[in-house]
Amino acid sequence: MAAVSRLAWGVLVLALLGALTNLFAPQVHVWGMNVGSLGATVFGFTLWVGAWLFAQYPDRIFSPDWSIAERRAWAALVFILIIFLSWLRFMWHLSSLPEPPTELGEIPGDHFVWNLTVLLIAWAVVSSTIRGREKDVIEADERDLRLRRSADQVGDWALTIMVIWCVGLLVHQPAGHLTWFLAPLIAANVLIGILIAKSLVEHVYLVARYAWDRR
Repeated sequence: MAAVSRLAWGVLVLALLGALTNLFAPQVHVWGMNVGSLGATVFGFTLWVGAWLFAQYPDRIFSPDWSIAERRAWAALVFILIIFLSWLRFMWHLSSLPEPPTELGEIPGDHFVWNLTVLLIAWAVVSSTIRGREKDVIEADERDLRLRRSADQVGDWALTIMVIWCVGLLVHQPAGHLTWFLAPLIAANVLIGILIAKSLVEHVYLVARYAWDRR
């Protein structure tokens, strides 16, 4: 049991390192190989190996006293974090365009869409099999539901703060910069990022509360 758990979490760490390298590494070559491409290869391989391990041995990876809802919260946190980092990279590329895009074909979003698709599929696989092989296990008890409601409230507050921050940012921007920020495709992607950030805040709070309650 301990060996499978260490292997799974080691694969997870490698996947995160591969994702960060793929997203943010400079365009340099090491031993004739692009560092970003190497990170993408490591990320893709470890992502699916990790998904398979979590799907096959959920009871050996997670602590037996963790509820199904807590296991899913931790898995969701990892996937949402990578999705958010991928969105940041995508927005960084958008900000480097000389003019805001006016058509979908002008957006350099293939990398982000591909990452998002792969992550959502892997997330669905892990989430659907994380309960283990027992069919009658309780998915969420009263504590899980209470923590989920608290996380939703924290997410709502985070969303409110982010919207107010965006309004303040727009108010204090020079008129020339508003053209870029208020371009429909740019604004749409910013709103998507806000929703991703809201979900990230919820799951950070959720796993923190689970960890705190076990103290």
